[in-house]
Amino acid sequence: MEAMGLTKYYRLLISFLIITVLAPIESSGQYFGRNRPSYQRFEFQMHQTPHFDIYHYFQDDSVVTAVANTYEKWYLRHQKVFRDTFETRNPIIVYANHPDFQQTTAVGGMIGIGTLGVTEALKNRVVAPILETNAATDHVIGHELVHVFQFRSMFLNDSLSLNSLRNLPLWLVEGMAEYFSIGSVDPHTAMIMRDAIHQDKFPDLRDMTRSYEFNPYRFGHAFVAFFGRTWGDSLIVPLFSETSKFGYERAFERIVGLSAGTVSTLWKTATENHFAPLLDDTTRHVAVGQQILSRDNSGSMNLSPSVSPDGTLVAFFSERDLISIDLFLADAKTGNILGKLASATRSGDIDGYNFFESMGTWSPDGTKFIHVAVKRGRNYLVKVDVNRPRRTREIRVPGIPSMNNPSWSPDGSYLVFNGLVEGRTNLYKFNLETSEVTQLTNDRYSYIHASFSPDGRWLTFATDRPQSTHPEDKLNLKMNLAVMDLSDPDRPITVLDVFPGAENINPVFTPQQDAIYFLSNSDGFRNLFLYELETGDVYRLTDLYTGISGITHMTPSISVARETGEVLYSHFQKGGYSVYRANPDEFDRVKVDPMQLDMHAATLPPYERPVPAIVDASLAVEPLEPILPPDVFEEKPFDGRFGLTFIGSSGVGVATNRFGTGMAGGVSMMFSDIIGDNQLFTTLAVNGEIYDFGGMVGYLNQKSRINWGGSVSHIPYTFNTLRFIRDTLMTEQGPIGVDNLQLLTQRTFEDQLGLFASFPISTTRRIEAGASIAWYYFRIDAINNYYYQGFRVGEDRERLDAPDGFNLQRVNLAYVGDNSFFGMASPMAGFRYRLSGERMFGEINMYNVVADYRHYLRRHPFTFAFRGIHYGRYGKNADNSLFYPLYLGYPGFVRGYDYTTLRQIEQTFDDAFTFEQLLGSRVMLGGLEIRVPFTGPEQLALISSGFFFTELAWFLDAGVAWTGDTRITLDPSKGMEPGRRFPLFSTGPSLRINLFGALILEPYFAFPFHTKGIKEGVWGLNFLPGW
Repeated sequence: MEAMGLTKYYRLLISFLIITVLAPIESSGQYFGRNRPSYQRFEFQMHQTPHFDIYHYFQDDSVVTAVANTYEKWYLRHQKVFRDTFETRNPIIVYANHPDFQQTTAVGGMIGIGTLGVTEALKNRVVAPILETNAATDHVIGHELVHVFQFRSMFLNDSLSLNSLRNLPLWLVEGMAEYFSIGSVDPHTAMIMRDAIHQDKFPDLRDMTRSYEFNPYRFGHAFVAFFGRTWGDSLIVPLFSETSKFGYERAFERIVGLSAGTVSTLWKTATENHFAPLLDDTTRHVAVGQQILSRDNSGSMNLSPSVSPDGTLVAFFSERDLISIDLFLADAKTGNILGKLASATRSGDIDGYNFFESMGTWSPDGTKFIHVAVKRGRNYLVKVDVNRPRRTREIRVPGIPSMNNPSWSPDGSYLVFNGLVEGRTNLYKFNLETSEVTQLTNDRYSYIHASFSPDGRWLTFATDRPQSTHPEDKLNLKMNLAVMDLSDPDRPITVLDVFPGAENINPVFTPQQDAIYFLSNSDGFRNLFLYELETGDVYRLTDLYTGISGITHMTPSISVARETGEVLYSHFQKGGYSVYRANPDEFDRVKVDPMQLDMHAATLPPYERPVPAIVDASLAVEPLEPILPPDVFEEKPFDGRFGLTFIGSSGVGVATNRFGTGMAGGVSMMFSDIIGDNQLFTTLAVNGEIYDFGGMVGYLNQKSRINWGGSVSHIPYTFNTLRFIRDTLMTEQGPIGVDNLQLLTQRTFEDQLGLFASFPISTTRRIEAGASIAWYYFRIDAINNYYYQGFRVGEDRERLDAPDGFNLQRVNLAYVGDNSFFGMASPMAGFRYRLSGERMFGEINMYNVVADYRHYLRRHPFTFAFRGIHYGRYGKNADNSLFYPLYLGYPGFVRGYDYTTLRQIEQTFDDAFTFEQLLGSRVMLGGLEIRVPFTGPEQLALISSGFFFTELAWFLDAGVAWTGDTRITLDPSKGMEPGRRFPLFSTGPSLRINLFGALILEPYFAFPFHTKGIKEGVWGLNFLPGW
C-alpha cells in the first residue's frame, strides 16, 4: 500500500496536541478553589501507649500524658460494647488548638470552624485538636474513638469492606458515636427532641436517611439511646454490623424482629410519652420579653447576641444571607438590621469566625466592637468601628495562638479572654495600649465566658474547678460559676456552690453588681437563673420548654446592657434561634434550691429501661487518677509510617478480536506518611492495546509554607480516522485496483517531567508556579479493508511512517483568589480571580496570558454575577496555523454560537456574520447573569425540594476573538470590514440542573445578536457548572 498525505496527519496530530496542551485552563480543578495553608511547621514527636501511637508537638509532657490517659480511658469504655481488642497500636494525631488543626495535612478538604475532629478510614487515624474545655476534649476523643472501632469492624469482618459504608446511614454512624460518648442523659439533645415533638416535626428513620433537615448527630443520638435503653446496649454493635451488610431495614428485622417502620413508630411514641407531660404547663411556651430577631427579619440562626452598654445596639452571628454565617449589627429595640460588622464573603484575608462558642465585646462608650477571627493560622482580635462599620485594628496577641470570648474592661483599658496555650485554657488580660499580656490563671482547669463587674474589680467566669461538695476521688468535667477579685494581687478564685453536677455557664453581673445572671441545665432544660452574691439565693427567671442555647451547649447566649440592665438572650424554638430582649422586672423570679439537680427532662426516652445499662454505667465512672501508670508511656522516635492512603479504580475490561486483544481500565493510588506531609500519587491506565498504556507518578511535599512537588508521566493520546482511498492489491494474477476502507489509528505519546509549587497566602489567595519539559512522538497504524467491485477481498494491518517527534518546555506563574460560595449549580456570593502567564519554548515559542475576574453579589433571592476574561496567545507562534484557534462558541464562553447552531445563525445574520469572527488567537469575554435558586432547600429556593436542585438564570454574554493581524472595533459599521472584529452577544434564559452532585446540565435558549439586533433564538446544552 502506498503512504499518502502524511503531512496532513502530522498537522492533525500537532493540532490535537495543541488542543490538549492549550485547552482552556478552567478545565483543571485547580483553576479556582480555596486553599488549606500550612502557616507553621509542626515538628511531631511520637508518644506510645499500650493501644495508641500519639503524634504531637507539645513541650509539656504532662499534657501529653493527660491526653494519652484520656484515649486509654475511652478505649476501655468502648471495648465493653464493641468487644474488640486492638492488636496493633492505632495512630492519633493531636493538635494544640483548633487553628493548628485547620492546617492539618493528614486529611483532605477544608476543616471548618465546626469540625472538632476527624477519623480517617483507611489508616484509621484520629486527627483532633485540644479544645477550650477539658470536657470538650474528652467528648471529642470519646466520639472519634467510636469511629475507630466502627472502621476496624469493617476491615476485620471478612464479609465487610469500606464499600459497605454506603449501607450505613449517617444517623447511625454519628448517633452511635454520640451515645457511646455522652450516654442517654443529654439536655442539649433532649431540648431538640422536645422542640421536634412540640412542632410536630419528629422524623421517622426514612426521613432521617433521606433528608438533611434532621441533624444526624442529635436525632441519631436520640434514636441510638432509645434502641439501647429498649433492647439493650449489647445489640447496638450487631445492629451496626448487620446494617453495613444489608441496610438498616433488614438489620432491624434480623436483630429485633421488627420492621424499620415499626421501630420508628415505637421511638416516636416513646418520645411523645416521655416529653408530652412537660407540655402541660403552657407558660413554658412563652418566652419572656420581646422577640427582636427571628426568621421574620433575620435568619433562622441568630447566635451569641452581644448588647451595647446603653442597650441600643446588638451584635450577633446569623446566616441571614443564607450563604455564610456573618456578624451583623441590629437595633436592640426594634431588631432592624443596620448592617454587617464582618462577613466571610467580603474579607478575603480572614479564614473564619468562631460563631459556635464565642461572643464579642463592646467598648464602654459603645462605639467599638471586638470579636475573634481566624487569620494566618491563629486567632486574632478584630476591632470594628460600628459607626462605619469597618475594621480599625487587628490584634495578634503575643504567645496566645487561640483565644475566645473577649470581655472589655469598664475603664476601656484592657481585655480579658480565655486563651488556649500548650493544651491548657486559662484566663489572660491584654492591655490595649501597651499590648502587655498578663496570665490570670495557671492550672489544669478550664476557664471560659469571663465577664467584668460594672466597677471592674471583679471577674466572673465558668470553670471546671470543682465545687466544695464535689467528691474528691472523682474528676469534674462540668462547668461551675466562679468569681475572681482582680484588686487582690493573689487574684483569689471562689467557686460558687450552685447546682453541683449541672452545666453552669455564661455568668454576667447585674448593673447593680449584687447578683450574677447565668445559664444552667440543672432542671434538665436550659434556663436563665440569678445568683444573689450576698445571700447565696438562686432564682429561676425563665421556664422554657426548649431552652436558651446556641448551636452547642457551650455557646454564650445571654448578654446584659451594663447601663440599662436589659437582658438579651438566644431562645431555641421551631428548629431555630431567636433573640429576645427583656427588662429585669419582666422576669418571674422563682426561688429554687441551689443544690437540687433534676435530669428527668434531659433523659432520652424511654425513661424506664427494662434492660441493664452498659454505656451509662461505664460513663458514670470518672476516675480522678490516671488510667495507666506513667511507666507504660514511652517517647519513641518519630515513625512516619509511609503507606497506602487511598485507592480508586475505574474498572477493568478486556476485548478480543481478530486484530488482537485490548484492555481498558485504570487504578489510582495515594500513599502518604502518617502526618500527610509527604504524599505520593500514582495512576495507571490502559485503554486499547499495549501501546495505550499510560501512567503518572507524582510527589507532593506539604511540610512547609510552600507546597512543592514533581511528576513524571507517560500519556498516550489516541484518535481514529476512517477513509476511502484507491489502492493496489497484489494477487496471483498480478496487481489489481481496489477500494481501500482504511482505519487509521493515530497515537501521540507524551512523556513529561514537571515541577510545581504553590504558596497559599490565605485560604482564599495563593501563588502558583510550575515548569515542565515534555517529549512528543507519534505512531500511525492502519487497518486496510480491500473491496473489489463491491466485494470484500482482503484485509491486513500495517504501521505507517510517522512524523519526527519534538520537545516542548513550559514555565508558568499565577496569582489566584477565590472567596466564592457555591449554591445550587453556580457560585452565589463572593469573588474569584486569576492572573497567570505561561512561557512556552522549544518546538512552540509563545506566551499564554489569562486575566479572569468574577464577582457575585447576593441580594436574596437573586445573585447578580459579573465576569470579565481575557485569554490570549502572544509571541512568535501565537497565530501559527498548526494551532486550533480559540473559539467563542466553546462551552462556557458565549452561548448560542456552538457548532450545531452556526448555519442557523448565518441565515439569521445574513451577510453580517462570518464564521471567522468566532475564531482567533485571543479572546475577551464579558458576562452578566441574574440567578435565582429554583428548586432546592426551603430557605434558599423558590420551590422546596430535598433532592432536586436547580437554578434559573437570565444571561447576557459578550465576546470577541481576534488575532495579531486583526483589531477590535466598537463601531458597528466597521464590524464587517477586513481586519476588524466586532463583539458578538447573546442573551436568554437557562436552567441549570444539579444531578445529585455528579453532573450539572444547563439547557438554554439563546438569542445571538451582532450588528443587526436580535432576530431569533437557538437551543443549546452545556455540561458544566455556572461560572
